[in-house]
Amino acid sequence: MIITFATIQLDPMHRTTVFFYGTFMSSRVLKEYGIQCDQTLPAKVSGYRLSIRPRVNLRPEPDAAAYGGLAEVTHSELASLYDDLKTTFGINYHPFPVLAELANGRFQPALCYLSFDIPDAPPDPGYVGALAECAKELSAPESYIQHILSFLDA
Repeated sequence: MIITFATIQLDPMHRTTVFFYGTFMSSRVLKEYGIQCDQTLPAKVSGYRLSIRPRVNLRPEPDAAAYGGLAEVTHSELASLYDDLKTTFGINYHPFPVLAELANGRFQPALCYLSFDIPDAPPDPGYVGALAECAKELSAPESYIQHILSFLDA
């Protein structure tokens, strides 16, 4: 049996699907970072719970779900976003494959960026409020928005 593989051309301008669960879930916020993204699609990823200590992250939890937005962005744009987070906050986020569920029930493979080295500290109240607004923009369930706002009490 002969197996052949297609040649993969590495192109930093190739667009890929990403599940954003922080404020990047908003196309408005992505535009503030210079990323041309006309829309983000509401989606959720099962098996993870949102954490904000002090920056946003997802933690594995089998019975939980995290809401956010799916966006098509380039690898160059992703590098810029996550390099900025590393420079500004000293946090490394790493890409992981996830299966996001859209509002229509369709599933979409995507990258999702997670961190293993966020120090435990109280969240910035301004960031929590901005994240709650982004979740409202994408019609996240009210219970999820309340979960976000619960970090103000942490």
